[in-house]
Amino acid sequence: MRIEKLREEMEKAWQRAAQWQARARDLEKQVTEQENLQIIQAVRGISASPEELGEVIRRIRAMKGLPGPGGKPGREEEDEAGKTESGKGEKDEEKGEE
Repeated sequence: MRIEKLREEMEKAWQRAAQWQARARDLEKQVTEQENLQIIQAVRGISASPEELGEVIRRIRAMKGLPGPGGKPGREEEDEAGKTESGKGEKDEEKGEE
């Protein structure tokens, strides 16, 4: 008898958990939609060319070290020898050498 009561309570708990998870996913979706709307409104409010906006985004990513369009962090600075800050030249990177 006691086991059956516990199983019923457990089943109800799992059902409530599923409902809360669905609610959380719905709220996440709503937050994302509202964030996207704010971004769109901000971009539309700027009178700049797409190229100018792209340059602003590139500079922000470079300052914060955020990934670029290919998922890579902002561009590294190159010295006169064509080597990046990591000390590897472009040719070394292509060959996979370190």
